[in-house]
Amino acid sequence: MSGITDEIDQLCKFAFNFSTMDTLFIDEMSNIQQAYCPTKIPEPLKPYFSGTIHKLHLHELASEYHVLFHSNSYRLNFISAKVYDDIHYLGSIIVGPYLLEEPTISMIESVISYNKMAIALKTIVKQYYLSLPLINTYKAKTTAEFLSYMVSTFHSHCFDNPKIGNLTYFQPEYSVASDTIKQNTEQAMEVVEKIYRIENALLHAVESGNRELFEKTVKENDLLIGKTLDRIPNDPLRSKKNSCFVLNTLLRKGAEKGGLHPIYLDSISSKYAVQIEKCASIQQISDLVQAMQLDYCDAVKKLSLKNYSSPIRKAIEFIRINLNQDLSLDSISVALHLSPSELSRQFKKETGENISDYVNKRRINEALYLLENESISITDVSYMVGFNDVNYFTKVFKKIKGMTPSRYRRSQS
Repeated sequence: MSGITDEIDQLCKFAFNFSTMDTLFIDEMSNIQQAYCPTKIPEPLKPYFSGTIHKLHLHELASEYHVLFHSNSYRLNFISAKVYDDIHYLGSIIVGPYLLEEPTISMIESVISYNKMAIALKTIVKQYYLSLPLINTYKAKTTAEFLSYMVSTFHSHCFDNPKIGNLTYFQPEYSVASDTIKQNTEQAMEVVEKIYRIENALLHAVESGNRELFEKTVKENDLLIGKTLDRIPNDPLRSKKNSCFVLNTLLRKGAEKGGLHPIYLDSISSKYAVQIEKCASIQQISDLVQAMQLDYCDAVKKLSLKNYSSPIRKAIEFIRINLNQDLSLDSISVALHLSPSELSRQFKKETGENISDYVNKRRINEALYLLENESISITDVSYMVGFNDVNYFTKVFKKIKGMTPSRYRRSQS
């Protein structure tokens, strides 16, 4: 049986390398035997997404086809291929999840609404979806055809005694003058020192959430940005990926110093860790680096609480994460083990608003985005942002925005 297991592992490797998507093998007892899964599910989303593979009910599907497409209510897609050894069913190879449509805010809000998820998870769902492969139907079809061919030609003897040809490398001999070596060394040291100064400047821009400073630094040093020493000279792609992983860590620490909460740091860094590994070219990595740096910079500017005291930072983060829950002064005070009167006084002092007004503004700001998605009713919008009474939601919305939610929706159309 171990021989067949090794051979199925080879099939999974072939499928993973061809598709560049997560690949699993589930045996006839629904146990995961092989897994090539670079995509990490964020901890807050595991209750929703961890069981998606088993919910495909692969072994219950009676079909004349060995390869099937699957979709679920989260708009995640999979391809499954049944593996047989002669007539005995061994299990199924599953490729996915992948997306067939751009993970826009509108799409993510529809997923959250349909599956009755907390609206506070929107940012984390977005980051997770951005880490998933986005492919077209042609790519999905060719992947299915590859799986179909692979499983249809599978026999347990296919992988007996595989042979790999010999590789020979030729390296020419040459010598370099000592003066040239000295000159090149000095120039290289100067370049490396300047690169590190630029990196520090970029990290400072990220820490302060200053996108303008960041882009100015990049523009002024365009020729040196990304020019790093290859730690793995015979594999430049691997070298660039490793450097990108280090940069991701540095940016995360810079954003942390800038006051970004760990829940957002983990979401962003996890997304880019997956995307870095999936890059197939140097150009893809270069494009990803720019997007990653700006993403951290914008997140600090938008979400940083660096200028608030520790109790008020905790209160604001609690409000952001629990926007669809009860957010009265008493409930927040109990959750954070703070005195209601002291929290109320300090919150007003540092933010210029009382807690109820701040909560209502956050809820209405969130509602503005949801109202742009016409597939979500105004009643559902009100519940998703924490209002239990749609009439009260309308009253607060009109007070803050000067118009009713329905009128705002019409104005956006």
